Amino acid sequence: MSPVFYEENPNPKMEDVILAIICDHPFPMHVHDAVEIVCPTQGSLDMTIAGEKVRVMPGDVAIAFPTVPHSYDYVSQDIDGLALIFTPGTIQEFCNIFRTTVPKSGLLQKKNVDPEMAELILKMKNLPEEKKKALKLGHVHLFLSYLLMSLTLRPVNKHVELGLSYQVFHYISQHFTEPLSLESVAHALGISRIHLSHIFSQQLKINFRQYINTLRIDRACLLLQDPSHSISEIAYLCGYGNPRTFHRAFLSQCHMPPKQYRARMNVHNVLDDDDDDE
Repeated sequence: MSPVFYEENPNPKMEDVILAIICDHPFPMHVHDAVEIVCPTQGSLDMTIAGEKVRVMPGDVAIAFPTVPHSYDYVSQDIDGLALIFTPGTIQEFCNIFRTTVPKSGLLQKKNVDPEMAELILKMKNLPEEKKKALKLGHVHLFLSYLLMSLTLRPVNKHVELGLSYQVFHYISQHFTEPLSLESVAHALGISRIHLSHIFSQQLKINFRQYINTLRIDRACLLLQDPSHSISEIAYLCGYGNPRTFHRAFLSQCHMPPKQYRARMNVHNVLDDDDDDE
């Protein structure tokens, strides 16, 4: 099996740092080349991070570094808070830490969260659109400084943590917006179709196509919070051949059409879309 290589973004932008509402539904085990930090201010969620099952309460901070499998196992209906997602190369000062270490625990409990961190979470969550570009990266840098000082880190054991399952999920995380099949992924990774199918059935308890749709709809939920994208454009950006297929997949997973989800997220001044509710 070939090793996994990373290509950093040579020109990181503020747009590469996503400040979003916390995922409001269970999400299966997945791996991606990004740091994912979850900071609930209301409600609770159960997560599995690197095999550790954690209950994340208001004031806690959950952290998944790149290479770390994680899932949202339960999300309360009243969940609210901040999800911070970015690739390590976006924050150059901390890139080496995110690439070479992982936290001993994926949960930082409220009692160990610096008061400055808690204040920054609220500031980032409530940043008005007109100030977001100017202040976002500054707040993120300061937040990460406090966070990394609060975590106990250990070196990444690449022989264990970059094994076959990780490489499967990482490859899919890089290509899920492209046309993918069980056969094409198995061929790209040099394994049999049956072996790949077993990874999904045994580790995720869902099939390959369900997993791809889950990743695509999760990306769509983030993009729907950006008023610069129309719903038709989001369908294509997430790998769907047409808006109608996207609408059916979104409705199946989120139990509401994309337009309703966007309205629920209080996104204003969005581009008009005539075909999203077909």
